[in-house]
Amino acid sequence: MEWITTTDIHILFGLHHLAGPHMDMFMTWFTTMINTIWLWAILAAGGLWKRQSRWVTISIIVAVFLAILVGDVAIKHVVMRIRPYLVIPDAPTLATLKYPISYSFPSGHSFFFFAGATVLFRFRRRLGMAAYGLACVVAISRMYLFMHFPSDVFTGAVLGILIGNIAWKMCGYAKNRLSY
Repeated sequence: MEWITTTDIHILFGLHHLAGPHMDMFMTWFTTMINTIWLWAILAAGGLWKRQSRWVTISIIVAVFLAILVGDVAIKHVVMRIRPYLVIPDAPTLATLKYPISYSFPSGHSFFFFAGATVLFRFRRRLGMAAYGLACVVAISRMYLFMHFPSDVFTGAVLGILIGNIAWKMCGYAKNRLSY
């Protein structure tokens, strides 16, 4: 386990070579936006409102709900990994952000975004590819801000893809059953 943490720390500091005022400003804005619950509520309401996007929206909601249950409720409390900014003495943090104190493994943001991107990819490939791109930016932002180790982010992404596929299959099955 120690070699994973050592490798994670080297990657974090390597990634932080991108740091500068513009990147810090972007990461602050980006993190604030992805954590704005009303934005996601409006997008979900819009998706549920339109008939042609209703099932994809329901499937994404199911995927995110499953990701919360698996990642935040179960795995984080079993592994109990402390966040990098708390364990690395010289970890750079941004004073403009409120840093979470919950456990680090796996990255919930990576988990949620990759789960949602996977569902979207299963319904609409081009839109799904754009969503995967957004999920990658989310994953990089979590590491750049020293909120997660790279192994937290990687595991969150892999689990997100797995849960996204499960949610897509579950919702597809439910849709077919309701169609009869």
